[in-house]
Amino acid sequence: MAHFENAKKWLDRAKSDYADALVLDKHTWPKSTETICYLCQQATEKALKTILVYNGDEVPKIHNIRDLMNLCVKYEPTVKVETRISMKLTDFAIASRYPDNLNEWTEEDTKLGLKYSNHTIDIVSAYLEKAEKETEDQEQTSEALE
Repeated sequence: MAHFENAKKWLDRAKSDYADALVLDKHTWPKSTETICYLCQQATEKALKTILVYNGDEVPKIHNIRDLMNLCVKYEPTVKVETRISMKLTDFAIASRYPDNLNEWTEEDTKLGLKYSNHTIDIVSAYLEKAEKETEDQEQTSEALE
């Protein structure tokens, strides 16, 4: 149960980053594309790390979305996305931090970031709900057998 509670905190933080990205996307002009893209990467990263936390794995201090997906796929195969998308999401974290970045993110980039961070959060939310339900069912079965 401790893993579930800790995983829930990670997922809540992912959802918060995503919600902040949405607010900036809808209510700022000109759009802060770099910040929106950065928050989308952070939301995706934290959602993926949720799976690792739930399963008791050590959470690596990495920001590479593809590497995180590869660690998570053994638990939830549907978290995997195309290489180009995972690379783009990773770039959002690295290049968006520095003012001299050569990549100025566009509105298309923000749409991609919002789409895939939301997609990942939805997958991880469903995974966590299903995993917790299975754990509860197993505990009830064990209690009934005693």
